[in-house]
Amino acid sequence: MPSLLQTLSRVVERSPLQPVGVDQQRGWFFLATVKVGVMICVPLFALGGALGTHMPLVEMAPAVLVGALVTAVLACLTGLVGMRARVPTAVLVRSTFGVLGGKVVAAILIVTLFGWFGVQTEVLVNSLEALLLSRFGFTVDRLLLTVLCGALISSTAIIGVRALGKVSYVAVPLLLVVMAVPTWIALSTHAWVPLLALQPAEVRYSFGTVVSIITGGHIVAIAITPDITRFMRSGRDTVIGVVLGYGVVLPLLLTVAALLALVYANGDLVAIMIATGVGGPALLVIVLATWTANDKNLYETSLALSSLTPGIARWQLTVAAAVIGTALAAAGIFGHFIAFLVFMGITIGPIAGVYLVDYALDPGRYREGVAERIRLLPFAAWTIGILAGLATLPRDGGGLGLLSVTSAPTLDALIGGALAQWLLQRVARQAPQRPLAT
Repeated sequence: MPSLLQTLSRVVERSPLQPVGVDQQRGWFFLATVKVGVMICVPLFALGGALGTHMPLVEMAPAVLVGALVTAVLACLTGLVGMRARVPTAVLVRSTFGVLGGKVVAAILIVTLFGWFGVQTEVLVNSLEALLLSRFGFTVDRLLLTVLCGALISSTAIIGVRALGKVSYVAVPLLLVVMAVPTWIALSTHAWVPLLALQPAEVRYSFGTVVSIITGGHIVAIAITPDITRFMRSGRDTVIGVVLGYGVVLPLLLTVAALLALVYANGDLVAIMIATGVGGPALLVIVLATWTANDKNLYETSLALSSLTPGIARWQLTVAAAVIGTALAAAGIFGHFIAFLVFMGITIGPIAGVYLVDYALDPGRYREGVAERIRLLPFAAWTIGILAGLATLPRDGGGLGLLSVTSAPTLDALIGGALAQWLLQRVARQAPQRPLAT
């Protein structure tokens, strides 16, 4: 009788660092469903509700749409690189920065994704505690609840991308249906037309600020889009899947979240569902929403870990990552790590900018998997991008606060890295030929 470990080894994704084969490739529906599953989460609704308090809905909706479209364009670009290279981000960047440079990038991705897994898990635990107490009148030991949540989320990430897709296929339709209930109640019981022009209760945001918040907040997701798009059959599937997710569903969800926050005077998804009498289904929504978002975080963490420790099976690394991420959630990471995660976005943004330009200038390097020990020009461009982000990051956020370009330091860092890579490559090609790699 086969052991549990033997059974698990047969169903989990193997060889995560090797180029994706034809038999593993998927269509746009898979990508769109995974993207939508990631988007439907408690933090996204909190963001939409917060935006609704800083800008009238009639002005916020087009700003959100533009921000989502900018995000979609950037994700399409990085996604197409992943589709053509057929390898995860942590392997792809070896061609950009060299083998040693790729390990540095992988380490940064690991720290950031660990953090976001812990944050999302802690948010889930907080929401479940509030829901169970207010709706059903009982409490659960917080540590036990955290461990159970971590184990549930990690179950699909351990298996791999196949399980990520299956849970999204089941969860996304349920999430959309259940979320439609408070939306329908709000629209049918309130005069929603006056809400469109309702003046914000907080400091008013400009159009550009909203665009920057949305785009900048998705920089990490943009940079690691190749982790999923490497499975796409074609560029067409990649573009359709990304645009449906970021360009269509994301602005719709944010606008609905802002509308519900105005109607119920609360941006908390759990509180809104309790107020509309769907507290029971809310339990399912909160669990599924975090599951579909956070198993992708854990899966991508395991890919980056695999690039550093290729001798250990990916599923084993996923288990270890789940334990660490769950421990971070139990320790209360949200209150201590969120500012650091935003700061880390400044280091990840220019990674995407650099590999996009480098791929455009020399796609053959990526198709052939060429990787020197270290490439100095991309490292210099990456450093310049980080400095650009620090220069535009406000002082109270740990930056220099010297200027403001897009109002999103992470986006400034991406643009800075891309421009630096393009300029340095032009200079290198015009200068006498010298070794640029060691």
